[in-house]
Amino acid sequence: MQTTRRSLLAILAAALFAAAGAPPAAAAPSPMGLACAPYGDQTVCSGEVKSFDGTSLDVDVTLPQGGGAHPLMVMLHGFGNTKHEWESTNDVADDADKWHWNSHWFASHGYYVLTYTARGFHDQGPDHAWQPKTPSGDSGSPSEEGAVIRLKSKDSEIKDTQWLAGLLAAAAPDLDRSRVAVTGGSYGGGESWLQATEPVWAVPGDPTHPLTVQVAVPKYGWTDLAYSLAPNGHGPDVYASSTGAPVSTDPAAQPLGVEKLSYVSGFYALGLSSGRFEEGQPQPGSEPPYSTSAWNADISGTGDPYDAAPVSRVERPLVAQARLGLTQYRGAYYQAGDWAAEKAAGHEVAVFAIQGWTDDLFPAVESFREFKALKALDPLWPVEVAVADVGHPRAQNKPATWHRLNDRAWGFLQSQINGSHRERTGVSSEETVCGSSATPAHSLTAPTPEELASGSVSFAFPGAAALVSPPGAADPNGPATDPVIGSQVPGVPGAGPCRTSPGDAPAQYTVVTPAFATDQEYVGIAQVRVPYVLAGNTTAALAARLWDVAPDGTTYLVTRGAYRVDTAWDPVAGTLSLPFFGNEWVFQVGHRARLDLTLDDTGTFRPTAAATLAISDPVLTLPVRSRD
Repeated sequence: MQTTRRSLLAILAAALFAAAGAPPAAAAPSPMGLACAPYGDQTVCSGEVKSFDGTSLDVDVTLPQGGGAHPLMVMLHGFGNTKHEWESTNDVADDADKWHWNSHWFASHGYYVLTYTARGFHDQGPDHAWQPKTPSGDSGSPSEEGAVIRLKSKDSEIKDTQWLAGLLAAAAPDLDRSRVAVTGGSYGGGESWLQATEPVWAVPGDPTHPLTVQVAVPKYGWTDLAYSLAPNGHGPDVYASSTGAPVSTDPAAQPLGVEKLSYVSGFYALGLSSGRFEEGQPQPGSEPPYSTSAWNADISGTGDPYDAAPVSRVERPLVAQARLGLTQYRGAYYQAGDWAAEKAAGHEVAVFAIQGWTDDLFPAVESFREFKALKALDPLWPVEVAVADVGHPRAQNKPATWHRLNDRAWGFLQSQINGSHRERTGVSSEETVCGSSATPAHSLTAPTPEELASGSVSFAFPGAAALVSPPGAADPNGPATDPVIGSQVPGVPGAGPCRTSPGDAPAQYTVVTPAFATDQEYVGIAQVRVPYVLAGNTTAALAARLWDVAPDGTTYLVTRGAYRVDTAWDPVAGTLSLPFFGNEWVFQVGHRARLDLTLDDTGTFRPTAAATLAISDPVLTLPVRSRD
């Protein structure tokens, strides 16, 4: 799993990693008052540094090799990780995500590398032999009021990064302030997108010579944190589905979505075990004080429906507060004014975003929506999106795939670091291949996400069913396909690198297409249109799974999706269009596609409390590409 230094299972079991051994003896003091020491063929300077509000942060700076003026690379860790995540004593590191994308690689190519433990988290030392054993500091000290996890708020963590980079620039005269890049995965990927909306970073004590961000490389991150944690499935454009409009977080825009139960529960437990959440401490900026635990208790505990009254678009106060916090204060998609200012100033940050087709936490739409928004502002905005079988579970994260992606990201970075410039860019996709260590070396490219496909194929399924929640019987596909349980708990039937179906589930709707007469390359975001009638509740959480059924009966999960029916936004009876997360997947000749519809995709999604959804005659549409 890419985001956590411990598995979610280990966190839920309350197991903690021990700190690594002691570092080499410290050398003389260095920039920012850090102490430097050799680690292999490089020098890393470490220590605790006060941020803009006085909160102590655990910081490492890897010094560049070579002479001249040096660009700066800021590398941001995932949730529950620390400064050590992107650090390495060699270029290979994990031979996958971190291959040629780590502190050693960038320092060897002349970059200063800034890594630090985000506020609220405790550093317990490196996890891997290839990481330098730099001293462990503490960015989550209970003695400091501000040392709490604020989930990448623009008012805290975003300012922390800019402040530390400014301090480093002030202390290192050979750092080229005009050449700054930022990257990170998951938690750090969401911040990388946000940092791209603020390309000018102040240098403390030197306001006339700021730092300028040229490039951002978000990996498997988000642009709308609310939608990624609770997708609603709404929107006229499935490649830009969101919680709200990019210039507004008005609840009337879209309903809150279907909570990703296992991920939200797991990350909340991880935050409690590896740090301290924000619980109403005074805020350093404009965001109102809030409590993460109160958000979690209201949305997860009290649960759906989220309206203050039946069929009302006025959400409960804590729900509305969480919506605002997870969009306007933590989503790059909601910084429309900042993006427009970049265009007006003639400096558009270049972005190379890597997203996962098989990532059930932050799927492809998280980059697609922002790509489309930026291209609408300027067709020549230098933004690229690369999608492949990488990221959080269920992704396979094959080394060969990451080697290709990191090579492309490095080439993009080098072409833009000396000054981002407008150009024609697009999207690319690599096929997901299950049951083999091999990966296809070819990559599809297109000007837009929609144009990855050249056409579509649809299947109409006659018949009706009444979906009921609670279902009255367990779904064997739930544990198998759950991204957390299926990847962390040994012995779950159907779990593994690729998820297979243990069988049909009671109380769900399941249909299968005819066998394909030729290979069908599905690529993009599929949809299923479902006529429905809702009874027994004002809301319902409809989940869908799409499978590939081989002639021998082996059934692989291809993609999934969810749609939250809320009669404050949706009619009691109507037709919904549910978008899947997407994939590039070849349905081979003789194979069939299986569609599941259910109100209880436990534990991936929080199920509907009690409802009946009568459905009839669904239509599945797959975007496909010719296999020439």
